[in-house]
Amino acid sequence: MLNINSIIGGATLAFIGWIAFSVVDLKTETAVISVKVDQNNKLLAELWDFYLQERVNDDIAWANRKPSIQASDERS
Repeated sequence: MLNINSIIGGATLAFIGWIAFSVVDLKTETAVISVKVDQNNKLLAELWDFYLQERVNDDIAWANRKPSIQASDERS
């Protein structure tokens, strides 16, 4: 005959085992996400550097250009 102590002990061990598996799964998912974030960071850093190198020789503000729209002298 099963007594109440053995049932509670078995349930407690099962609960602790479930928590252990959950923690391992969480650590695995966190490691995968960390790797993906690092890869994205490297890619974005390379793209940003490329963008900045291309824009260095460009006149970003276009302060020295004349507008292509001219006001007309004709009055309607």
